[in-house]
Amino acid sequence: KKFLCTLKNKKIVYIPIALTPKSDGYESCFDWITSTLTNASDDFIEISMWTDLNQKSITDLENYDGIYIGGGNTYKLLDHMYKSGFNEVLIDFYNRGGLIYGGSAGAVILGKSISIVSEENDANYKYENGLNLLNDKSVLCHFNKDKKNTVEHFIENTSGDVIALTEKSGLIISNSNSVESVGFEPVTIYTLSSKDEQLNPGEKSKI
Repeated sequence: KKFLCTLKNKKIVYIPIALTPKSDGYESCFDWITSTLTNASDDFIEISMWTDLNQKSITDLENYDGIYIGGGNTYKLLDHMYKSGFNEVLIDFYNRGGLIYGGSAGAVILGKSISIVSEENDANYKYENGLNLLNDKSVLCHFNKDKKNTVEHFIENTSGDVIALTEKSGLIISNSNSVESVGFEPVTIYTLSSKDEQLNPGEKSKI
């Protein structure tokens, strides 16, 4: 809801390509995002769905407030980003003050490395460096206590911090590295120094 409330012109781009298209392409994804945003906002949100990022440029985003990147296979998503060059477009959009909502895989690619979800690399994808918009921190979604060992192992091997998001938590990050925890559960930032930081819903900090 905070993402939607911040949209000035109520126009977003929706990118569902982390998922494998069904027989009807991505139409069911479009139905889902339309229903989800309609239920979350009293305002009409104009949604443009992009399923091919080739030839897309910052100019194509001039009339949009935000980008919603959906979940699916993180490696598949990042591969398309790099091969199309849209990773650079996204970084430019963010640096200009554009809003990016990352859901699951869409959030993980915004971090430093996606190798924290290496089990998703089912097709020998070569790209693992994320967009690194989070001050050298990586992201793990769907976090629970059973995944703490995964986080600790990742930190030991990469010397990188991890933002752990549960199913009911989220994090708003500005390009000044200010953060605010949102949702119904805490966000935990795990660090190499073991000085982990837990942000309860509504709490703000710096990363």
